[in-house]
Amino acid sequence: MIKEILRLYERDESIHNLYVSISNREIFSSQDKKSSHLINIRSMTKSIVSLLIGIAIKKEFIKSLETPINYFLPGAPSHISIRELLTMSSGFDIDDKDLYGLVVNSNDWVRDILNLPIAGRGAFRYKGVDYHLLSAIISKSTGLTLSNFAQTNLFSPLEIIDVEWESDPQGITVGSTGLKISFESLIKISQILVNNGLENTNEIIPNDWINVSTTNGIPTNLNYGDYGFGWWIKTYKDNEVYRALGSGGQQFLIYPKKRISIIVTANPKKFDHLKSEAISNQILDIIT
Repeated sequence: MIKEILRLYERDESIHNLYVSISNREIFSSQDKKSSHLINIRSMTKSIVSLLIGIAIKKEFIKSLETPINYFLPGAPSHISIRELLTMSSGFDIDDKDLYGLVVNSNDWVRDILNLPIAGRGAFRYKGVDYHLLSAIISKSTGLTLSNFAQTNLFSPLEIIDVEWESDPQGITVGSTGLKISFESLIKISQILVNNGLENTNEIIPNDWINVSTTNGIPTNLNYGDYGFGWWIKTYKDNEVYRALGSGGQQFLIYPKKRISIIVTANPKKFDHLKSEAISNQILDIIT
């Protein structure tokens, strides 16, 4: 088993780090010492933001997924809920390819996102603006930046200290991307997810939040799968698996029924999500 996984790892030098576990028992782990200690996990950041929204709800900073976002963000459309931001179905009329143009010319990202036109509300459309607004909502509801809220409520309890997270010109933590974290820290987060939110007997992430976030996703018509709350949901041998995905093939996979976790980080200039998913599926074939 280990030799087969090693062959997959060695076959493509674009892969920097690879981790495989069953019931949090390490099956395979290999790190590229030449790659940066802190990994830019790109859009995998959104999945971490989703976990933090779940914690904020547990702590009653946010009362409901159905709360209109203008409760926290004055001037926001009154008909858009937190749930619609999580599932990227808000209707803000922008694609990610146009996001750079918006933010590079803006000194107030939240204001300019809220001024976008609305089109197609209720249907999935991949766009990072929804997750940046979730970061702003965490700030408004807790009085802490998203990065500070994460440090207090997720990273510190897991003894994660090696983190960098970008902010916008207003000091709001970027919600859609921009999180840099070590490979060892990603493993710690995978372990807490495999344990359904528990660290020993301490519930770090609400178990019911993990379940609702990673099941019954909104249809996307993309080969990534359906979209839950920050997680891509697909089936493998008739069982659901869920993934955090970042551009360039960064991947974090959990197979709840078998308690399997797989982490892949790679050179974003030479790797992509199709290669990453092929690798993780081959690993699942080997270990199941």
